[in-house]
Amino acid sequence: MPNRTLLTPNRLCLLLSAWIVLTGNTSFWGLLFRVQGTAPSGWLFVMSLFFALVGLHLLLFRLLAPGRLLRPALTLLLFLASTAGWFMDIYGVALDSGMLRNAVQTNAAEAREFFGWSLMWRWLWQAVPPIVLVWWMPLPPQGWWRATRDWVLGSLAGLALLLVAVLPMFSSYASYFRNQKEARYLITPANVVLGSVRLARKSMAVPGPFEQVGLDAKRTAVPGARPLLIVLVVGETARAANFSLGGYARETNPLLAKRELFYYRDATSCGTSTATSLPCMFSEQTREEFDAGKAARRDSVLDILQRSGLAVRWIDNQSGCKQICARVEREQAEVYHPTSCEGGECLDDTLLYALDARFAATTIDSVLVLHTLGSHGPGYFRRVPPAFRKFQPICETERIETCSDEAIVNTYDNSILYTDYVVDGLIERLAAQSQNMDSVLLYVSDHGESLGEKGLYLHGQPWLMAPAVQKEIPIIMWFSSGTPQRLGLDTHCLRASLDAKVSHDNLAHTLLGLGDVSTSVYRSSLDLLAGCRPRAAGTQAGS
Repeated sequence: MPNRTLLTPNRLCLLLSAWIVLTGNTSFWGLLFRVQGTAPSGWLFVMSLFFALVGLHLLLFRLLAPGRLLRPALTLLLFLASTAGWFMDIYGVALDSGMLRNAVQTNAAEAREFFGWSLMWRWLWQAVPPIVLVWWMPLPPQGWWRATRDWVLGSLAGLALLLVAVLPMFSSYASYFRNQKEARYLITPANVVLGSVRLARKSMAVPGPFEQVGLDAKRTAVPGARPLLIVLVVGETARAANFSLGGYARETNPLLAKRELFYYRDATSCGTSTATSLPCMFSEQTREEFDAGKAARRDSVLDILQRSGLAVRWIDNQSGCKQICARVEREQAEVYHPTSCEGGECLDDTLLYALDARFAATTIDSVLVLHTLGSHGPGYFRRVPPAFRKFQPICETERIETCSDEAIVNTYDNSILYTDYVVDGLIERLAAQSQNMDSVLLYVSDHGESLGEKGLYLHGQPWLMAPAVQKEIPIIMWFSSGTPQRLGLDTHCLRASLDAKVSHDNLAHTLLGLGDVSTSVYRSSLDLLAGCRPRAAGTQAGS
């Protein structure tokens, strides 16, 4: 332990910066050594990086911990660094502002799955000792002038160390960070601090006016026709790679395989997390056009459908609708079958009871969105009742890092098997009502999942560096017996189109087409069914 009289605020921040760079950035150093190996020729760059990161964090620590805020700010930063490092090490993820937005929007039940002995042990050895030092070590008394001077000098020292380390090897830095784009998101706690600043800046920005789109939306009901019920099932963390409907070797869709349905074999999401994908998939804009920062102040396709005269309802068995359903009728699934719920979460079979309850209320053409819990990790085993634990052995803990890859995949596959049961049950109920109403079921997952491939787990990687399994999703469509004729749909044509590349970009326009909604924002080129049915009377095709 250092002499208690030798530490100043600047020396303390320097010491803590070196500690965090050495112990809290194992994912960053692991990537570096995987890329360049351990050849002696690369050690000069390694040493330069070490001093650059120490300088960077000295600068951050000093900027964020001035004067009397020193001890509490350093305590918070040390806990953030330890938690972020643990999360990246365990799940192989990178932390950007999008991942932080996911964390902020995570509900209590989801957050509990990440806390356990593994995280507490990380805190105990990595965060607690330096925090004890921060509070135990007496610092020399300082007036406001000396405190300000030391704060400025410490910040400048961090900046100087950063520049002195980087500038002589700038070409090496430029090459490395250009080719390893994820590396910048692995530097902690700088990634958390900078990501939080970006997130806060977006959230604190003066909101612009609410933007309504599709104000010209209208439709003409078919006289004497039965009510049309469009059921959209929003899947959670279901990746296409594990659907046997798409060729997966295991039989994870035994019930749906017996149905006359349509499975798109090359579908991608518009994001790798619910916070991004959900607003994007319900926008009439494409992924390239979509602006996540404006989504909460802009109509979704549900608003357009409701404006046209369709009855729209959202039933949630998840952590919310990210403002998509703010202006339509919405409720929680648990009210329909509370016995399926425990610890603040419900199994997805509660949605079967929700659908049963909606039939009597469906007297006009309607859209019903069912937001599932699906395969949300890391507690995959919690999403599945015992009767569906077909694939063994399973991982019966949220600490998936303690389980074998085989057990993780088995547990995830069981969740897909259960999704098969739930979606098939919804279809069965809709089919039983075919004399009373026409119906369409559309199942679309919000994003995929990593199950240990290349050391990655869960989801939420930045789009440009995310693996395909986090982007490739299942899309399923089913029609009741009289619905194709009502829609003028050529099912042979539709089946021939199932190998086409499709994405979340198609969802909003397919819903508009199914509802025969006439609006200038509709694009027939993005409607999955437009090429296989005559254009509905009055429906306008956009560009």
